[in-house]
Formats: sequence, structure tokens, C-alpha cells
Amino acid sequence: MNRTSGNNDNNYNRFTLAFTDKVDEESFKLVYFSNSLFQFRFSFVVVTLLYGVFAFLDNRIVPEYAELFHVIRFYFVVPVLTFTLIYSFWRGFEKNWQLLLVLCAIVGGSGIAVMTMLVPDNYTYYAGMMLIFSANYFFIRLRFVYATIAGWLILLIYTTGAFFFTSTPEDLITSNNFFFISANLIGMFAAYHIELYDRRNFILNKKLDFEKFQVEEINRNLEEIVKERTKDLLKAMEKAQESDRLKTAFLANMSHEIRTPMNGILGFTQLLKFTELDSKQQHEYIEIIEKSGARMLNIINDIIDISKIEAGLITCRISPTNINEQLRHVFSFFRPQAIERNLNFSHTPTLPDIEAWIETDTEKFFAIFSNLVKNALKFCDEGSIEFGYIKKGDVLEFYVKDTGIGIPEERQQAIFERFIQADIEDRRAAQGAGLGLSIAKAYTECMGGNIWVKSKEGSGSVFYFTIPYKPISRTIIVDENSLNNNSIVKVKDKKLSKKFKVLVAEDDEVSEKLLKIILAKCTDILFTAGSGTEVLEILSHHQDIDLIFMDIQMPEMNGLEATRRIRETNKDIVIVAQTAFGMSGDREKAIDAGCNDYISKPLKKEEVQAILTKYFSKNC
Repeated sequence: MNRTSGNNDNNYNRFTLAFTDKVDEESFKLVYFSNSLFQFRFSFVVVTLLYGVFAFLDNRIVPEYAELFHVIRFYFVVPVLTFTLIYSFWRGFEKNWQLLLVLCAIVGGSGIAVMTMLVPDNYTYYAGMMLIFSANYFFIRLRFVYATIAGWLILLIYTTGAFFFTSTPEDLITSNNFFFISANLIGMFAAYHIELYDRRNFILNKKLDFEKFQVEEINRNLEEIVKERTKDLLKAMEKAQESDRLKTAFLANMSHEIRTPMNGILGFTQLLKFTELDSKQQHEYIEIIEKSGARMLNIINDIIDISKIEAGLITCRISPTNINEQLRHVFSFFRPQAIERNLNFSHTPTLPDIEAWIETDTEKFFAIFSNLVKNALKFCDEGSIEFGYIKKGDVLEFYVKDTGIGIPEERQQAIFERFIQADIEDRRAAQGAGLGLSIAKAYTECMGGNIWVKSKEGSGSVFYFTIPYKPISRTIIVDENSLNNNSIVKVKDKKLSKKFKVLVAEDDEVSEKLLKIILAKCTDILFTAGSGTEVLEILSHHQDIDLIFMDIQMPEMNGLEATRRIRETNKDIVIVAQTAFGMSGDREKAIDAGCNDYISKPLKKEEVQAILTKYFSKNC
């Protein structure tokens, strides 16, 4: 931008006030229209209502003319005003809105003028004429020239009609014209100056915007140059320092953490393959393989979570959450491990269930607690682990207390940094990538809280974290849940036919085989598909399929799109999403697409059985 039009105050026509620069004039019209639209619509609603409402005066003041006046009001003026108001919601209105407003003003004024001619001795309608003049100049957003034309045309119509078509005395016409002309002159000068200052403000704002743009452009260029160079230097320095500090720790720790469970999986798989084993040994080896797989999955999940945190992609999904229920879930989940290690394991909720409903991110809350309890179990060989919370004002303070090995005071801040476990010297050997506390810290801060630890080496630790206490009533919970589940397809109670039919949509051969084995005793007929397109094709020939296990990531057409297509015609079939992504938000995407439920890989027989029981009361 190298120029600004309207660079002096004399760039407009003194009579019409139009800018001599066409660009300025068109810009002003656009701005004026945009700024006037709401007031115009509001004013037309008011004027139309008043024009109609004043009809009751006709009956009381001039009953002999009431019928005629009602015709003028309701068959001419009100329809024209109403049509213009409705037309204002169409695109073409902007091109000719001022002409339409002039027409409305003349029609409305002419209606009052006719009433004034017919009852010249009644000053009520003269007052109506004055109101019309006021509306034209000040209310309905007519610009100066258009308002002037409308005002004088109405006055001309009245004077002509009064002289030639009614018996109004000449002295009364003359006195009335004194008032009407005065009202028009006052309105003209007022409207002239209002529009003049509108146009001056428009030009001044344009100049100001241009000068501001120039200053900002200069500052921006200078700031960006300095900022970019500073940023590049800081990034280079931070990357070098961070890379140097964490490279060795990360590689060594990841190598150890990945190879250890892989050693268990591959080693004991090989023993199962080539060794004659009794049933007890087979069970023991399979259990080791299962635990190693779970450990590998935890590492992968931690790496995914920390990657999202590093990329700044974590967001909070606020929903109604019962914190007592979440604590019970954590307790049930980790209790078997605590019993196995002979630890006293307990939890202490302080709020009654009805007050424990809050707004927070359920997934992140559970992840924080899981990481803290998992850490306590990892570093506690004897004694007890206790967790719970207390309410402090508008926050809830949660804690996980253990009687484990404790943390040296100089390391208590550092443990919340990622991969820090690899940096602790002379520590006891423990599983983990050193990411859990870093993830817990990021999630806590995302939810608006803080996390810290109090510990003494050899005497155990207490981890604390806070989140805002935003209570909600149980009634609201029910209402919100009913609203939030509008997109979920409701499953009708099904009476299973003699042939229970399942469709497995899966493009991975191993995953497909696993599901087929799990479902072998649960289904009478099982179909398989390798893409969303195949799913639709099979359903077109077998519409009585009861259940679909739908893989999300498939070639040609993914599972979400296939689900949306199915829901266009079939609302009853149960669709369960299955995915290996494992990212937060996947469940919501699946439900929004029309899935009834969601399970993540690796699939477990217990989870599949739970799905069948939930929707069909079907046992394997």
C-alpha cells in the first residue's frame, strides 16, 4: 500500500457530500451499510409496529374514516415496510437499499398526508407527519440527500393534495406548511452535519489506519529481524544443550527399556516353541510374555504422550467426572499388584459421591493418578501405599503416599524432567522410561493445577497435585450426558437370531486372525473385510449382521467414513471401533462417526467378551 485516498478535507461534493474519489465513495457506502444494517432493521420493526398500532386512534378519533385509514395502513404502508424489512436479509438489498428506504419513507409519509388532508381539524395526524419527518432524518438511516428528497416529496404531496383534492382552508395549509417546512429544514441541516462528520471520521480513520500500518510495518520488520536472529541463536543453543544432556540418557534408557521386554517376549516364545514343557511351565512362560508385552506397550504409550507434549498438541477435554469413582477405578486396577507385593493398599476419598462430580479431563486425571501409583509400586518393597484427596478452597489436593526408598532432596525437582530416571546415579534398577512424572506434570498444568513431591531418602515419598474444584450437580450431569450423547447411535435391545453374525473389518492379517480366534466360540457366522469399501459391499448382501468390529485405519475407505455411510441407512447394527493409534480423542472421533463403542489394540479377550455381554448378553 503506497497511497491513501481522501488526503484532504475538501474531497467531497459540498451539496451531496459524495466523495470525489470513487474508491472512497464505494468504501464509505460499504462501511455505512454495514454499520447501519442493525439500526435500520430495528427501526423498521418499530416504525411498522407503530404504524399499525396507531390504527386504534382511528377508531376513537375519526370513526367515519377509520375503515379507509385502516386500508391505507394495512394494505399499503405496512406491507411495503414489511417487504423491505424481509428483503434486507437477501444479498441484493445492499445495492439499492437507500432507494427502497426513500420509497418506504414516501409511502409512509403519503399515508399520513392523506389522513391529514381528510381530517384537517385533527392535529393528531399532524403529529404523525412530524414523526415521519423525524424518522426519515434520524432513525431509519437514510443518507442526507435521500432523506431530503423524501422529506420534500412528502411535503409536496401533502400541499398538492390539500389544495386540489380537499376542502382544507388555505390559512390552515399555510400554517401547517410553516411547521412542516421548519421540520424539514431542521432535519436537513441535522442530517447534513451527521453525514458530514460520518464521512470525515471515515477519512480520518482511513488516514490513521494507513499511518498505523506504516509504523507497524517498520516496527514489524525491525522486530522480526531481531526476533528471528535471537530466536535462531537461542534455539541453536537450547537444542545443543538439550541434545547433549539427554542424548546419552535417552538412547541408553530406551535401549534398555525396549530390549528388556523384547528379551522376555522373544526368549520365552522360543522356549515355548522348542522345549517340552508341562502345563505349569507353559502357563508361567505365557504369563512372562504377557507381562513383557504390557511393559512394552506402556513404554510406547509414554513415548506417544511425551511426543504430543513436546509438540504442544495436548488439549484438555472437559467433561463431568466423578473423582471418587476414578479413585475406586485406580484402586481396583492396581490392587492385584499391591497384594502380590504384600503391600497395604488403601484410598481415602473425603467428599460424598454427590459432591464428587466435577468438570475436568477424565483421561488426563486417570493418567496422572496411574503414573503416581505406578511409581509408588515400583519403588516400594514393603509397608504401604495410600492415596486420596482433600478439598482446599476452590482446589482439590490429591496425594499418593508410599513407604518406599524416597528421593534425595537435590533430585526432587529434577525428577519431573523427561528421561530423568536415566540420569539418577546409583539408583535401584527399575522399569520405566523416566517419562511418567514428566507426563503427569504436563497434564496437571494443562488442567490448571500444580504437582510437587515431599520426600526423605529412605523414608518414603508423598506426591501431591492439585486441580480446580468445579462442582456440578448430579442433575446437570444427567442432562449434559444426554446432550453429549446425541451423536451416539442408540442400540435397540436385540433378540439374537439363531445365527449370530459378526463382521471383522481389519486390514492386518495377524489382528484379523486374533479376532477370529477370540470370536470362534461366540459367533455362528463370521465375515471378514480388508477395507471400508468391502464392509459396505458385504453389508449390502447381509443386512442381518449383528456386530461389526471396525478397524479405523484401512485402505480405500477408512473405518470412520465406512461407519458414517452405514449409519445413513442402518441405525441398529452395533459397530465397535478398534484402533492401534492409542491417541487421546480417538474414542470421541469414533463415537461422533456413529460407533457404539471403542476398544484399543492390543485386543484382549476379556474386552471383546465385555462388548458381547454389554450389547447382546452373548457368552463365549
